[in-house]
Amino acid sequence: MQLDSSDGRRPSATQRLPVNPRRHKVAPEQRKRVATACNSCNVRRVKCSGGTPCGQCAASNRECVYPVPVEKVSVPRAEMDELRRKVELYERALQETIPDPARRQELINHVSSTPDGPSPSPLPLSPSQSFPSESSHRQASSSVKGESEDEQTASRLLQDPDGTASFLGETSGATFLDNLKELLGAVLPLSQVEPQLSHDQDGSAFLSSLGRYYTDDSRSMVELEPQPVPLPLNEDLATLMSKLRYLIQDGNGEWPSGGIYWWGELDMLPAHISSSASDTNLNDHRHLAFYHAALALITRASTPSQEVQGGASTSPLSEAYFAHASAVVGNPLDISRSCTMGDVATLCLMSAYLIEVNRKDAAYMHVAAAMHICIMLGVHRGMVDERGKRVFWTVYIMDRWLSCLMGRPHIIMDDAIRLQLPEDAPSMPPADGLRAHAELSRISGYVVCNTYRVAPWEAARGGLSRQPDKAIWMLQQWQSTLPPRLQLSPDGLSNDPACCFLHMRYNMLLILAIRPLYLGAVKRSIAKRLMLQTVDSYTHSEHLKLCIAAARRNIRLGRQVRALDIARKSPLYAEQHFSFNATVCLILEDLISDEEVSEE
Repeated sequence: MQLDSSDGRRPSATQRLPVNPRRHKVAPEQRKRVATACNSCNVRRVKCSGGTPCGQCAASNRECVYPVPVEKVSVPRAEMDELRRKVELYERALQETIPDPARRQELINHVSSTPDGPSPSPLPLSPSQSFPSESSHRQASSSVKGESEDEQTASRLLQDPDGTASFLGETSGATFLDNLKELLGAVLPLSQVEPQLSHDQDGSAFLSSLGRYYTDDSRSMVELEPQPVPLPLNEDLATLMSKLRYLIQDGNGEWPSGGIYWWGELDMLPAHISSSASDTNLNDHRHLAFYHAALALITRASTPSQEVQGGASTSPLSEAYFAHASAVVGNPLDISRSCTMGDVATLCLMSAYLIEVNRKDAAYMHVAAAMHICIMLGVHRGMVDERGKRVFWTVYIMDRWLSCLMGRPHIIMDDAIRLQLPEDAPSMPPADGLRAHAELSRISGYVVCNTYRVAPWEAARGGLSRQPDKAIWMLQQWQSTLPPRLQLSPDGLSNDPACCFLHMRYNMLLILAIRPLYLGAVKRSIAKRLMLQTVDSYTHSEHLKLCIAAARRNIRLGRQVRALDIARKSPLYAEQHFSFNATVCLILEDLISDEEVSEE
C-alpha cells in the first residue's frame, strides 16, 4: 500500500494523521496497543510497540519521534465564558486608562516579565527566620538569563562633563539620582510651581543634568616630573604614616575593633633612598611605591574641604606623589615582572586614593589588577601568611564596595575563594573589624548581584516586592552575631570610628536593598496627588520603616565620626557617600503618603 501524499512525497516523521473517526473508544485497561504511537507508526497506521525506539522504527532504521505530551484541562463552559468576559472588560478598562498604544504595550511587557505581579509585603523579618542555603540557590543558567530586558531599564549610560559615557548599574547613586530626575521631570509640569522662585530654586538646574554625572576619570592624570618628589626624611615620614594609619587603618592601635581595613605595614619605614634615583632603577625600588601612594592619600586627606570644593579635586602635591607611585609600581599588565603581595597592597592603596579624588573607574581598574595578581599568586586558595591574608580581604572589600558604587559585577566569585577569614595574630591589630567587614562585603555582593539582578545566581522569587527579604535577613543575622567590641552603645553610637563606618555601611546596604520599594512608594504617592484615578496601593510599610530608620542612624553616625576626628580637614568619601544617601532618603520621606508608612 502506498503512503505517499498527493504530491508524491512521503509524509515527514514530524507529521501525524488525525484520529480515525471510526475508532471506538476503548477503556485503558482493555487496550491492546500503546496509548500514543510514534509519528512514523502513526502515519503508516501500523501497530507501535511504544519503545524508544519502537520495534517498527528499529527494524526499518527510521527516526523514532513521539509527540510532545500536551496537558489538557477541562473547565465548565460557564466558567470559560465568565473568564472571557473579564478579559474583554479588563482590556477595555486598560484602553480607557492608557489610550496610547505604545505605552500600553510597554506596560503589558513589563507585567509579563514578572508574572507573579506585586505581592503583599511579608511580615517583618527577624534574625531567627531562615532561608535556604546559598548553594541551593545555584540555578541553571537558563533560569537566570531568561530575564526580560525591561528589568534592566534602571541602569544608565551616563556622560561626564567631557562627554565620555560610562555604564553605571542599578545600585549606583548616580543612576538612582538620574531615575529621580526622570520622575521629577515628568511631575513638575503637572504641579503648581511658585512663580517667584528663581532658576536655581525651582529644580530646573537639577533636572537639566539628566543623563550626566560628575567624575574626574576622563581628566588626565599628572605626569611624572623629571625631578620626582622625594620621600620625606624618616622622622617626617613616620609622622605622616602614623597619621594615615590612624585615619584609615586601626587608629594606631587605639581602636578596639582593630580597624576594618589592612593596607599593609604602615608603621614600618623603608631604608632612606636618595632623591637622585633615576628612572632606570625604579624597578629595584618598587617597594617605595607603597609609601608614595600612602603620602598621596594622607596629603589629600589633609587638604581642607573648602579648597577641594572651590577648585580642583586634588592638590598638586598629592597628584605628584600618586604619579611617582604609578611610575615606580610599573605596569601591572606586564607579566614578565614578578609581582608580589607588596604590589597588591600598593595597588589597593592607590585605588583608595582614586576613590577619594572621584576617579572610581580608575579605582575599579586598580582593584581588578590587584585581585588578579592575588589569583595568580594563589592567595585565594590560602597560599599566604596572615599579613597577605589581610591584604587579600582588604582587596576583596574594595572590590565589593566599588561593585556596589558602580552597579557592576564584582571581580571574583565567593565560590572561588578558599582562604580563611582574618584571625588574631601577634604584633597585629585585632582581626574582628576586618573579619566582620569581609562578611558584610559578602552580603553586599548578594545585594548587588541578586537583589538588583546585576549578575544573578538566584532565580527571581515573586517579583520585586519579595526580593529584599533575604538581603534584609542576611544583614540582620550579621548584626546579631557581631562580637561585643563591634557593637554600638545603647544610644546607637561608638567611640571607635572604624566601628561607626562599619555600621554606616550596614545601614547603607539596608537602604540599598529597600530603595526600589522606597522609590515605588514615592511614585505612588505622587500619582495619588496628581492623578484623578485611584492608584492601586501595594504597601510595604515595614520595609519603608526599616529604610527610614537606617537613614536616620547614618546621619547620627556621620556626626559622631566628625566629632571623633576633629583633626581631619576634609571628610572621607565613604562618610560623604553614606550621609548623602541617607539625606536623600529622608528628603523623599516627605513625599510618601501616610498610607505607605506612618509618621514617627
